[in-house]
Amino acid sequence: MRKRRKKATIGIAKEKAAGGMELRPSILPKEVKKVVEAGYPVFVEKGLGKGIYIDDDEYRKAGAKIISKRKDIFNKDVVVKLKPPLSEEFRMLKDNLLFCMLHAEQNPQFLTALKRSGSKAIAMELITNSAGERLIKCSHMAGEQGMIMAFHQAKKIPSDCRVLVLGYGDIASGAIKVAYSLGADVKILRKCEYRYMRHFLRNKDILVNGIKWPKEKRESRDYLVTRKMLPLINRGGVILDLSVDYPNPIETCHPTMLNKPDYVVDGIRHISIFGYPGLAPISSARIYSRQILTILLRIAGNHIDRFPRYLKNALIIP
Repeated sequence: MRKRRKKATIGIAKEKAAGGMELRPSILPKEVKKVVEAGYPVFVEKGLGKGIYIDDDEYRKAGAKIISKRKDIFNKDVVVKLKPPLSEEFRMLKDNLLFCMLHAEQNPQFLTALKRSGSKAIAMELITNSAGERLIKCSHMAGEQGMIMAFHQAKKIPSDCRVLVLGYGDIASGAIKVAYSLGADVKILRKCEYRYMRHFLRNKDILVNGIKWPKEKRESRDYLVTRKMLPLINRGGVILDLSVDYPNPIETCHPTMLNKPDYVVDGIRHISIFGYPGLAPISSARIYSRQILTILLRIAGNHIDRFPRYLKNALIIP
């Protein structure tokens, strides 16, 4: 008779990044209840949902156990977060599985930290279907929220703004939708027009970058917009960078966080937030929680060797 495998324990960690500005829990009580009903012990860090007005009692009613000590969350079989762990959180992992947005390609130090802990990871951003579409994402919302912030910083009403957009994928489409709906003058730059960047950049109020920049271009420091081009943008102009690739097509861009979302270079304000959906924490938490649920049940219910292909493609073993 085959011995039944012990049910995986699941720890849901509170987000500590971005100077306390990351308010979202990765999973809401409604989805936690379904995980518990599937037979998995769930442990929730105290105050997990406080940032979006969810009390610990709601998680208790869903069947989770509330934990005060962080180390007792990070020692569970599967540890769930939205953002990558902080350095001290990586040190709490030990021979278990981390499930979060890892972005290890842009942050190779995470691989070193994982290796030291003896742990493995499933990177949420790498989980795709057979058509290459991400299964855990809020890309469209990221573009929308970024565009709203850019208009606020431009010191003009949207209908007075001239907007130049690089890219037209999911994240850029969210920005384009908001810009058009608010009456801005929008130009979407096609790839064949990139060589005329100086011409199209002239007298714009907002430049939006939604391009996925290839690794070879990042390594060669190949830019579409250089620092010398910034004076072409109108005074008080804004660069809205929606990319997670660094370096990226714009020389002066570097990542920012929710607690310090922008900075100024040569009079041009740059917004380059790592995690734009965090600007709408209630809405994005609902979306992420539903998306995470199905995949978490597959992770908890399968040994790594039996993961389906879409999970194996997102598995990181340092």
